[in-house]
Amino acid sequence: MKNKTVCVVGLGYVGLPLAKAFSKHLKVIGFDVDEEKIEKLCSDNNEENIEFTTDPSRIKQANFVLVCVPTPVTKSNLRSRIRDM
Repeated sequence: MKNKTVCVVGLGYVGLPLAKAFSKHLKVIGFDVDEEKIEKLCSDNNEENIEFTTDPSRIKQANFVLVCVPTPVTKSNLRSRIRDM
């Protein structure tokens, strides 16, 4: 399992701590669309097992992908999601 890569999509209050926790045991790709956030995370990063990116092509290089993005829970949103399924 040590040679597997996890990608965490969305580095907010859920995704970032999750990415850091996984990086203690696995290689992690942290993806977010917010370029400023990624620049700051890259400049502050001193961990070997984690990298941060805005490049969506990096997601497919992971063995596992965790999506940690806001999902509004409203009646209209739920109806829409149920129809999508």
